[in-house]
Order: sequence, then C-alpha cells, then structure tokens
Amino acid sequence: MKTVNTEVFSNDECWGIQINGLSHCNTISCRWQSLSACEGVNIIKTGYNSKGYKVGKVGVDLQISRK
Repeated sequence: MKTVNTEVFSNDECWGIQINGLSHCNTISCRWQSLSACEGVNIIKTGYNSKGYKVGKVGVDLQISRK
C-alpha cells in the first residue's frame, strides 16, 4: 500500500493526480477530463501543484519543490 503525506497536497486540485501521478488521468474514466472543471489542469500544464511540489509519474515528489 502506498503511503502519502497529504500535507503537501493542494486541497483545491485533483488528489488523484497528486497521489498517483500524471498517468492517473489515462488509467481512469474521468468525466471532468478536457473540461474547465478539471481540477488537475494546472498540474498537467506545469507539473507542479499549487503548493509548489513537483508531480511526476508516481505522484508528488517531496524531493522537488519550487519553494
């Protein structure tokens, strides 16, 4: 089981992407994909959540931050 530190997650962005990484959108059938309502669109564009943590293939990378 994967253990995550939710303190580094942005509450206003997609937790699925922050937990599982950028491939999360490809592995599920999300009805919000490609809509302005998608809460992961900024993470997908920038590779970072709004708290400044890098979101990679397997989720938030605690070793890399913009801070």
